[in-house]
Amino acid sequence: MKQKFHFLVFVCVGFWSYTLAQPVVALQPSGNDSATTLFYKSISANSHLYNGTEYIMYDQHIQGDPYFLAQATNGNVYYDGTLYKDVQMLYELTTGNVVVRQHDNGVLICLIKQKVKYFNLFNHTFIHVEPDSGNTVITDDFYDQVYKGKTEVYIKRQKILYEDPSTYARSFIQNDKYFIYKNNIWHQVSSQGDILSLFKEHKKEIAKYLRQNKIKYKKDHERAMIKMAEYYDNLTH
Repeated sequence: MKQKFHFLVFVCVGFWSYTLAQPVVALQPSGNDSATTLFYKSISANSHLYNGTEYIMYDQHIQGDPYFLAQATNGNVYYDGTLYKDVQMLYELTTGNVVVRQHDNGVLICLIKQKVKYFNLFNHTFIHVEPDSGNTVITDDFYDQVYKGKTEVYIKRQKILYEDPSTYARSFIQNDKYFIYKNNIWHQVSSQGDILSLFKEHKKEIAKYLRQNKIKYKKDHERAMIKMAEYYDNLTH
């Protein structure tokens, strides 16, 4: 008998009811940078833009965490036409929400996705991709741009809240998806073979390069994809 899996998704709406579980660091307004101050003041002055929504923290008894690299940190965000620097935020991977603390009352809020063009966290750049009507490969969401050359490599980082049907224990499960943007077309890839097929005109050279440098896709998907795309670009420059 096939085991059934139950996945739960929380939305960024309602009231802040949970304390921030470890090891996630609590969000605090940071520094005296004028851009940071302007950002928090802007949020306070334009709270109507957020429709009164607040971010709900997850029950701390759930195993794991739903965040990118498990903590808050200072980063940059291009929001509503302006670049704000040194803003402390969380990127929540189950809903895809960028979360900041409202300056005047400490409430955690979700930035409006449509107003976020990109943001930087932990030396990663997340691009807001809005697919056209004919694109069925990607969705309207944030994609981690891990390599940018003639070809580009992206990762859709996401976590799923899973509930065990027998014990009802809940945990967060990583469920990333990988993409290559080549010749203005998005391609989802899930194996080394997929990537070699995409770079078929130099398939043999790339496979040899991987062997010689002991790069194994199964061991490190991200590094292998970056090295394959980089080498392909060098071959086709």
